[in-house]
Amino acid sequence: MRAETRLLLTGLVFVGWTHGAVAQTTGTTNGNGLQASKVKSGDSTAMDMGAEPVKSYPKLTVDTLANFEFSGLAADGGPNRGPQPYLRFDTTVSVATSDALNFYGLVQFKAREPRAGDDPNKDLFVNQGAGRKVGGKFKELYLRYDTWRVGKFVQNFGRAYVLLPGPFAADFIEEPDQGYEPSEMLGVEKLHVFGSEKYGWQQLSVSAFMVDRSPLHRSFPYDEGQIHYKDGGVGNTHLPTNVMVTYDAFNVPVSHGAQATFQASAIRWGRTFGVPRGEFWTTLSGDVSIPLGNSVRRTLQRKYAQVHLYVEGARRANFGGMPGRNRNFLTEAGELIQGPWQVDLSATQRWTTDPLVPTQQDRIYTGTIGRSFASQSTVLLSVARERVADRTGVYAGIRLVQTLTSCSRCASGRAF
Repeated sequence: MRAETRLLLTGLVFVGWTHGAVAQTTGTTNGNGLQASKVKSGDSTAMDMGAEPVKSYPKLTVDTLANFEFSGLAADGGPNRGPQPYLRFDTTVSVATSDALNFYGLVQFKAREPRAGDDPNKDLFVNQGAGRKVGGKFKELYLRYDTWRVGKFVQNFGRAYVLLPGPFAADFIEEPDQGYEPSEMLGVEKLHVFGSEKYGWQQLSVSAFMVDRSPLHRSFPYDEGQIHYKDGGVGNTHLPTNVMVTYDAFNVPVSHGAQATFQASAIRWGRTFGVPRGEFWTTLSGDVSIPLGNSVRRTLQRKYAQVHLYVEGARRANFGGMPGRNRNFLTEAGELIQGPWQVDLSATQRWTTDPLVPTQQDRIYTGTIGRSFASQSTVLLSVARERVADRTGVYAGIRLVQTLTSCSRCASGRAF
């Protein structure tokens, strides 16, 4: 899904905020409320007329992304789900007190209730929300000072859980238990941006972190409870001994105005309670956006056309803390944008290998058609087919995405 809206990118740790009286934004969202955005701003005309300078502080921005969905699962065997309504909110609050100091929070209301243990289809579409109780909590709450971040945030590892098109495409990848989104982590991060832009904007990020065992992990009205060390799980160590290193290259020209991005990343996870080893994650990804005969006029009129291609591979060595047990992911996606219309296709394969049991191969294929409107809203019709072990089902639904933005001297864009 692609929309002309201002939201947030947590996987790449990019957060863009408009500043000035006039701002132009372009971005891409998946169906779960995350967006990569580039913000160009600055209205010298307004300043010349005596308007408030764009550098005035403090700057406050509040963005809310509302997702209303009506969807359900038809399984080949066992119970079906729905169709049922599902409402989700993602609200970001940014307060910048200077160019170097910024406070940022992401409050996320989403389905959190686990599926019933006796449901034979509980492993199908585990991250889809229809029919589950909803709870809200801080997914991110951190302080940024210059190139440092401290607090709760999603580490810059992998991008498919943000960039994949359509509401259901990232089902295998989201969250750290079954996928590889390093969420629910507290830590510290240092970012270095390389001076040379010969091969695009390049940056290196290094962070140390651990699972959020603070009250920030609790949700309301459905309460997930508080995590304890004895609960185990990825990143649940006594100290922030989990370490990540990520290299990113952005806006790399390919040819005829096409742009590409690349990422390579690795995480060394510490050993958690009750398991013999820590996990080791690696990922490599790249994408290219190819414009199709656009002009400045067509772009400003939102009539531009482009093709976006994306591929990402990831590996979880010692999956579940067990030596020799691994889980590998390979994802491909393609998106065509023609004016307000988007058509998306994606596929993810997941292999879980173990020396003692046969290899399990899981697959998900999705297709989405959507239309964006000038009111900062998008309507999506999406269908996905997923196979996990011996269970297969089709998940389909219609989703309405609406963006609401308010600000008082909106916060300026930074690298994260």
